[in-house]
Amino acid sequence: MDYPKSVTSAGLVNGQFVDENPVAGTPGSLIPATWGNAVTQEIVNTITAAGLMPSENQTDQLSLAIKELAKLDPQQNFPVQVYRKNLLINGNFDIWQRGTANLGPYTGAYIADRFRCDWNGSAGVNISRQNFALGQTEVPNEPRYFMRWQQITAGVGASVHKISQAIESVRTLAGRAATLTFWAKADTARQINVTIAQYFGAGGSVDTVTPVGSFQLKTSWSRYSATIQVPSLAGKSLGSSGNDFLRLSFDLPMNVLQVIDLAQVQLEEGRVSTPFELRSPGDELMMCQRYYEKTYSQDVPPGTVTGPYGALISTVKQGQTGFASQPLAQWTFKVEKRGTPSLSLYTTTSKGVAGQWRSGSDDMSSANARALGVSTRGVWVDNSDVGLIAQSYYIHVTADAEL
Repeated sequence: MDYPKSVTSAGLVNGQFVDENPVAGTPGSLIPATWGNAVTQEIVNTITAAGLMPSENQTDQLSLAIKELAKLDPQQNFPVQVYRKNLLINGNFDIWQRGTANLGPYTGAYIADRFRCDWNGSAGVNISRQNFALGQTEVPNEPRYFMRWQQITAGVGASVHKISQAIESVRTLAGRAATLTFWAKADTARQINVTIAQYFGAGGSVDTVTPVGSFQLKTSWSRYSATIQVPSLAGKSLGSSGNDFLRLSFDLPMNVLQVIDLAQVQLEEGRVSTPFELRSPGDELMMCQRYYEKTYSQDVPPGTVTGPYGALISTVKQGQTGFASQPLAQWTFKVEKRGTPSLSLYTTTSKGVAGQWRSGSDDMSSANARALGVSTRGVWVDNSDVGLIAQSYYIHVTADAEL
């Protein structure tokens, strides 16, 4: 809304209304009907948006409407932006616990935390963390990283080229409007398709897949946005395995050589795209660790030979004397896992047997290292049946509770 500056007959002075001045002989400004109606309609729209009925005789309705619209609603129905949270974890690509690149062009799965990369048709793809230059202005908020999908082998007959994230609970956004926003670019003009899938868990209803939109990527960073109505769950049944989710998927072109970059991905409730929600790397890491955690330092890929630093440690005090001769250590998770995780064991040095306890002197490897008593809170790691000499022993572990 603005003053009727384009209506010259309104008689504005310095862009504003003025009164008639009989002494100076200057007329007062006029109020055009279109402008007066527009002002009134602005106020009426605000009143009705607050659930009130406009009344000619009530002069406090605008203030009542503003107070109503500004209320904090425990149901988060309105205003959504007051509670705005990015439902995606690691949408800024800050966390890469599994390493900053995939293990090889034919190895997909999770690379950047919470984002799964899948492809087939004998395609070869390098997934990697890329750095934004300090002070760049193409993508706002001074992000540190973005994800790159670099296809180096086109492949033949592929049916899946996908970057996706599963959001815990199929109830997420069910029956509500949501808005997706992301930044992307490609090596040339390329079309990607985005979908939302509701997965009801093993034994539940068949998946519901809903298109979000098709987007034509450019060779420079651009912001893309689309609003979707997520289907209701009415008439659906939930599986009993506790692994239901809402999956956001970026479906990429298949059987072509290509480079696609992705940054600042946000999925939020409501029909309005808001600025990207910036969470601290520490908060983002804790959210990621609900699904994946390791004993290695954050940027060290599991399986890397790092020595005993950060590993679980157990001191065998009595060699070859039964239970007391076995390494045993408790690993309490920093963040309770979504479900009971799968455990992987890694040796600390290049010597000995992979996935076994290794002595501090690096001259002794266990034979039967195992995860024992796994729960959502932690795990014991011990060694069964084989006695070891008295010494300190080390082992690295990862816990995976991804959907």
